[in-house]
Amino acid sequence: MFTSILKKRDSSVLTQLPTFTILRMNMNLTSWLRRLSTITFSVILGLTIFSLPAHAFINTDYQKLLVTNACNNCDLSGADLSNRDLYGSALNGANLSKANLSGALLNDAKLQGANLTEANLSEGILMGTTLTEAILTGANLANADLYNALINKAKLNNANLTNADLTSAIISDADLSNAVAKNAQLRGAVLSRSNLSSADFSSSFMRNSRLSDATLQGAKFFNADLSNSLMPNSTTYNGNVTQFGAYQ
Repeated sequence: MFTSILKKRDSSVLTQLPTFTILRMNMNLTSWLRRLSTITFSVILGLTIFSLPAHAFINTDYQKLLVTNACNNCDLSGADLSNRDLYGSALNGANLSKANLSGALLNDAKLQGANLTEANLSEGILMGTTLTEAILTGANLANADLYNALINKAKLNNANLTNADLTSAIISDADLSNAVAKNAQLRGAVLSRSNLSSADFSSSFMRNSRLSDATLQGAKFFNADLSNSLMPNSTTYNGNVTQFGAYQ
């Protein structure tokens, strides 16, 4: 009975309150509930993000590239991008180590400073592609089209460039030590100041190429065509590269 009297009293008190006071109480309650919901959502979201496996972020970068054609500084290591149309894509500083880019269309793509260590770029189309300061150590570029590509200051040591087309490519100040470039097309290519030590350019077409100040120690040029090429001592090729420590 006492409880009933209290309820009636509370009810009577509420009915006596002005309407705006009740509305204000409701608004304060609604605002408090919204803040609680926001805090709860933030906590749940944070726990979800920290519980995601590492590859979830890689997948996100992968989707970002496919949707926007740009993923600078992204982690795409080991990604399968074979035969993808990545024309003009922006991948500066991206980690593409051991990625599969075989047969991919990368014309005019920007890969400055990208890490392509042991990446598979065989039969890729990279005409006019920027690979300045890119790391291509041990990369497979066999049968790739790198016509007019910008590859200066890149690391191509131990790379496979067999049958690659590097016509008019700029490969100055680069490291091509121990690279294999048999049957490669290097007409008009600029290799000034590059390290070609122990590289194999056998049967390559290298007419009008520029090798000024390049290191040729131990490089192989068996059956290579170096007609009209500028040699390390700034003289035109005279049919003999042994004076530079190379084999012919």
